[in-house]
Parts: sequence; structure tokens; C-alpha cells
Amino acid sequence: MRSAPGVVAGLHPHHPLAAGVHGNVGAGRRHRHALAAAIFLALIVLHTWPLASDPARMSRIHDDEWLNAWAVSWIAHQLPRAPLDLFDANMFHPAAQAMRYTEPLVVPGLIGAPFYWLGASPLLTHNLLVMAGLLLTALAMHRLVVHWTGDFWSGILAAALLTFGTAMATRIAHIQFLHFYAFPFAVLALDRLLTGGRARDAAWVGLWVTVAALTSGYLVVLVVVALGAAFVMRAGDWWGRRAASIAVRLGGAAAVTGAVLLLLMRPYLGAELRRALVVDAGSIGESLQGFLRTAADLHYALWSERFWSGDAPSAMFPGVVAIVLAGAAFATGGRHAPPGVRRMLTGIAATGIVLSLGMLTPIYGWLATVMPPLLGMRSPSRFGMLAVFAVAALAGIGWSAVRARLEPRWQTAAAVSLLALATVESLHAPIPYRELTRDEWYPPIYGMLEAAPPGPIAELPVPRSVFFHENARYLLASTQHWRPILNGFGGFYPESYAEAVRRLATFPSDDAVDYLRSVGVQTVIVHGNRLRYFHFRRVLVEADRRSDVRLEAQLGRDVIYRIAPHDGREAGTIRPGR
Repeated sequence: MRSAPGVVAGLHPHHPLAAGVHGNVGAGRRHRHALAAAIFLALIVLHTWPLASDPARMSRIHDDEWLNAWAVSWIAHQLPRAPLDLFDANMFHPAAQAMRYTEPLVVPGLIGAPFYWLGASPLLTHNLLVMAGLLLTALAMHRLVVHWTGDFWSGILAAALLTFGTAMATRIAHIQFLHFYAFPFAVLALDRLLTGGRARDAAWVGLWVTVAALTSGYLVVLVVVALGAAFVMRAGDWWGRRAASIAVRLGGAAAVTGAVLLLLMRPYLGAELRRALVVDAGSIGESLQGFLRTAADLHYALWSERFWSGDAPSAMFPGVVAIVLAGAAFATGGRHAPPGVRRMLTGIAATGIVLSLGMLTPIYGWLATVMPPLLGMRSPSRFGMLAVFAVAALAGIGWSAVRARLEPRWQTAAAVSLLALATVESLHAPIPYRELTRDEWYPPIYGMLEAAPPGPIAELPVPRSVFFHENARYLLASTQHWRPILNGFGGFYPESYAEAVRRLATFPSDDAVDYLRSVGVQTVIVHGNRLRYFHFRRVLVEADRRSDVRLEAQLGRDVIYRIAPHDGREAGTIRPGR
């Protein structure tokens, strides 16, 4: 068997190419890491184009994008001021620790904080984190597959299949989804623990679970479920004399990780978890079609259009290249991966497919009884990422076996050609970005807030609960003044928001003004362009008749009102002469 060029030191101890590879690690490894990063950066620019052309202004005009831009900016804003109050975000006033109503995004926020501190806008910070998440995810997947195969180019291909495939590309507005690197790193740490039994590898498992939890609630559930499936499927690697020591080390890491997360994520434990489990499809057949759906132009035009619809719950097709090479991983007998890896990846994929069906099978409910966070997964189809990850990793293993059978002079050329084919197959660019001016996400009316009383703000209209994602524009604008606002957006909302929706719908009625006083709000911004014309005219006329609602500023159809504190006068008093 010919050895493929690009084999690196530090192979898995059971890998057949590991013998005799010990020296010249430093410079060669650094060069390979730099080359991998350069390849991935080029792919990021291509797959997200035109984002790199103007990241300071490019926007998907997407509510989740604006929510995440606000969230990472809040973390960067709050950390140097009051790090212990990190979860006391400025939305959903008067609810306490309002950050718990959305993804924590602490790790992406820490990565983006230096950009924000250097003056990057929330939108630029977010867009840099999109690219950073893709880069780190690709590097993590590359590291994992190279660890198993010793083949640099197989790692490149597997990383590209995972990071730039349909599943990631259709979720470009969700940086919590793009910052997926904790997943392959956690699998790598568990693999090392099961084969080496070292305590430090157990510690790395705990660390990557913590990173996942501080990134996204969805991500930590995916990581823990995948690790559980991997642990069971790799029983042959640890069962026996080392079982007790591995159990002790893994149990210790789990205990420490649990304690740390209970301390750091305590606000989430007290949240009103009013999320209903949403099954993405009405039948098992419809759910499984998610794995055949793809938004890539080539797939869509040639054969997958009949599987795709505008309300499709997921797009998890791993790609033809990935499927064919994953099959090669089995057809070649698995000689280019450590024992048990193919079985482990198969178990992870099967677990993901079954759980992506949600309550359509009893397994989801059974698992939820021992792992309650599963009931907070509003979209079980996200478990399809376990299958996407496993197929990409198997494809890397399969390509390592195929490449080793080629003449050495053709191996690199074949690898580059296959990477190009996979890129063309999954290419979604150009992505529909649009240049967003500052006045669009921070309308000039906010510049007049300096004359308004300090304290929390209510922005009207307050969208009804089913439309509360429309509050994302208010959150993004709040990054320039950071005053508390009644409005908010996330995975769910507190009871106080439902009350605000109900009572402020009649502003400036007595009930609405009384409610604003009760929660300490003296400043109201009315966005008239978001109200029907006659509704807006009614607000202007009725507010003008009240002595306790004063016009502070008006710019076009945006109006700032000041609510007078209760001074003993009857609410709704008419101004003299009106």
C-alpha cells in the first residue's frame, strides 16, 4: 500500500501509518495548519460571497441575524463593566436576567469582543463571527479526521463537506450554529480518552462540553447526545481492565463540568420554559425528506426541487460526494481508520436520524425523561446535524483509503480536484446579502434620546407574541444607547412581555399609561411607519389631549413621548384649552 503525501505526525496510536512517524513535527505541522487555514479562508470567502466584500454593511436583513448581533455586542459591552451581571441584558424590561430567553453566545461573544472594543459596529462584529465560526469549525473537523487517518487532504475534504454543506449554508444567520467546533473537538477528546485512558483527555471532554453550553443550548444537547452514542458504540475500546479507570475519569469530568455549568448557567435554570416541542413534519416520511432537501443550485436544478419547499423545516442533504465517499469508508474495510471509528460514526448518524423525527418515534420521549433539555428543542430536525457530521467524517476516511491507492504523483491533484467538485456541488453563493446603512438599523430618531428622561424605553408597536421576532430591530438599535427596553426577542419570552403586548396596544389610554408608570418607563418611541395610518393618527391626537404624555421629539413618522410620573392628577387629564 502506498503512503499518501501529507501524512502527519501525531497519528492515532492504532492507525497503521502511525508506526515510525515520530520526528520533524514542529515546522511541518505549523505549515500544514497554515495551509489548511488558508484553504478554509478561501472557501469561506467563496461560499459566503459577497459578505467579505463589505462585512461592515452586509446584512441578510434577518431577525435572527440582528438578534445575534445584539447578543454578542451586549456581551462585549457588559464584560468590562459588570461581568457578574452578564445575563442582566437590556431587553424584556422589567424581567430579570433577560439573556436567559435567548442563546447564551458567550463563547462567540468573547471571540468578537476585541473587534467590538476596537470600534467595530454590531453588524461588523457579527459578520466577522460568521467567518470565524466557519473557520474554527473547519479547522476542528480537519484536526479530527487527520487524527484518525493521518491524511492532510482527507481532513480538508471532510472539513469542507461539514462546514460548507447545505446544513450550514442554509443557517448562515445563526452564528450559534456556525460555531460548531466544540462538536468535533469533543469527539476527538472522547476518542483519545477511550483509547488512551488519560485523565487530561477526560478534562478536555468536559471543557468542550462547557464551550458548547456557553455557545448554544442546542449545541450542548447535540454534543452530549453524540458523546453518549459514541461511548456506547466504542464499548469494545474501553470495556475490560480499563473500564473502571475510564469510568472514574469520565465521571469526574462530568461532575466538574456539571458543577461549572450550574454556576455559570444558573439563570437558565429559573427561566419560564414555555417552549412547546415543535415537530417539523407531520409524518416520518416528511421528516426524512429533510435529509434530501438542499438549497444548493446544482442539486436543486437537477433533482432535489421536488423535495424542497419554502416552508421546509430543514435542509440536511450531506451531498453526493460525501455519500459516495462515506460508502467507500465501508467498502475498503476501514483500514485507514482506527478500530471502532466507523462503528462509532454509524451510531452517531443513526442516533441523529432517529431523534430528528422528534415525537414521531417513542425514542425521543424516552430519552427526554432522562435528559429534560430535549423538551426545549423547538426543532428536533437539528439532530440531523449528527448525521451530517458522521457522513462528512466517514467521507474523509473513505477518501483516505481511495487516495492511498492512487499513484503518488496523482494524489494531491486528485485531492484538489475532488475538493473543487465538492465545492461546486454545495455552492450557494452569491448569498442574498444587502448593504445596510446606519440609518436603516439605527434610525435618526434615536439620536434624540439624549433629551429624554433616563431609564427604560418602550418601543411601539409591541409585536404580538407570534410576531415578537420583529423586536430584533429594536434590539439592534439599542446597542447604541444600551438603555433597558420593554421589547425583546429570543427562543421564548417572559410573562411581562405578554402583559406589555396586551396593555400597550391601546396607548395612550389610561391603562397603557398606568402600566408604563408601574414598570418605571418614562420614554416611549412610537414608530408610525409600522402602524396603520389611522392608528398612528389616533395615537397622535389622543396623546396631544393628555397632560401627562408630552411630545419630546418627532422626526417623520417616528415620535418620542415623555410619560409624566404619577403626581396625583387623574390619568388622562385634558390640557386646558384642548
